[in-house]
Amino acid sequence: MTTVDDQRMAELLRSVPVPEPRVDLGRAVRDGRRRRKRRRVGGIAALTVLAGVGVVGAVQVGGPAGPPVPTPPALAVSPAASGSAAPRPPITCQASWLPQPVGGPVAVANRVDPSGRHIVGDIGTGQEDGRVVLWTDGRPVVLPAAARHAAAVSTRGDVVGTDGDGTGWLYRDGKLRFLATPPGYDAVLVHAVNGRGDIVGTARRSDDSHQAVLWSMDQPQKYRLVGQRGSSATGITEDGTMVGTMGDQPYRWTPQGVGSALAVPDGYPRASVDSARGEWAIGMVPGGKRSGAVQMLPVRWNLATGAVNLLPYPGANGVAGNGELLVSDGAPLVVARDGTSRRLPGHPEVRATEAGTYTAEGISDDGLTVVGAVYEKQAYRPLVWRCTR
Repeated sequence: MTTVDDQRMAELLRSVPVPEPRVDLGRAVRDGRRRRKRRRVGGIAALTVLAGVGVVGAVQVGGPAGPPVPTPPALAVSPAASGSAAPRPPITCQASWLPQPVGGPVAVANRVDPSGRHIVGDIGTGQEDGRVVLWTDGRPVVLPAAARHAAAVSTRGDVVGTDGDGTGWLYRDGKLRFLATPPGYDAVLVHAVNGRGDIVGTARRSDDSHQAVLWSMDQPQKYRLVGQRGSSATGITEDGTMVGTMGDQPYRWTPQGVGSALAVPDGYPRASVDSARGEWAIGMVPGGKRSGAVQMLPVRWNLATGAVNLLPYPGANGVAGNGELLVSDGAPLVVARDGTSRRLPGHPEVRATEAGTYTAEGISDDGLTVVGAVYEKQAYRPLVWRCTR
């Protein structure tokens, strides 16, 4: 993306007002992230939660489409509700507000670490002025103003992201540090971090060539290029397994950097990987066209066995370390590996006057902590769902 393109994108985003309640914030966020990945980190200015609000519509991608979009089947009820001979312990969930240490009508929580203790989000006006906030056990800390567009938070509470100029950063122990951009590359886009201090992302040149990169928190000015030219890294697990793409095919690398292709569902030409937790990864394949746009369909990989499954849901916002899915279904929904699901409750202070008011973007490894936002009283407010068995 050229400087002129960046300026045009910024002007467009500044012109977007805070949306009406019927705007699906979760879908807007996902669409913004998908645009970044399709352009091979071309849009380093990055459509974030705050900038992406109000962007709705189907995801448009180039190239041939896959099979027609399937109609999602009805979700199964839990064994406890169906009178199973071996019911699972009931899970109860409650939504609560996250405190807002700075003002702004668009305040969202969009990532949670595997343990569920650390949550990261943004608060601002929705016009590229958002401040990154880290909540630890509910206590907020506002990161320095130079920390923009947070991408992930680790079990230590370390936060990583990319500023508007394509420079990677990390926030650790109260200090902001910057990641090296490999020589010969113009910018990086940071995607994920694990508890060991490994950070992954993608570096790009002005000709849009790109390559996956691995950094270490202990030495942020050092890096290792991963894979070959044309690779990208979008996720990393706690043991250091990296996932991403090589060309237009899904890929994984061992902690030592040995790569291998992931399977693509039968009948589909390609796939991308969004994130990974534990033995699981999620991504997308191109489905059929609707209104001239290719519909992106969610898939899940088992990294231990290599198996891949096309998911019968409209979208997947996250995967837990236990394989549970956070599904975009108009309201937060957690789906277990056996297909049973539970709908997360609304906040008791918010009247459920309109479907799609809630969005959820992050889930802990045990599936018991989910973070997101709710639109009410002409503003988005960050919240967290805590569940117990």
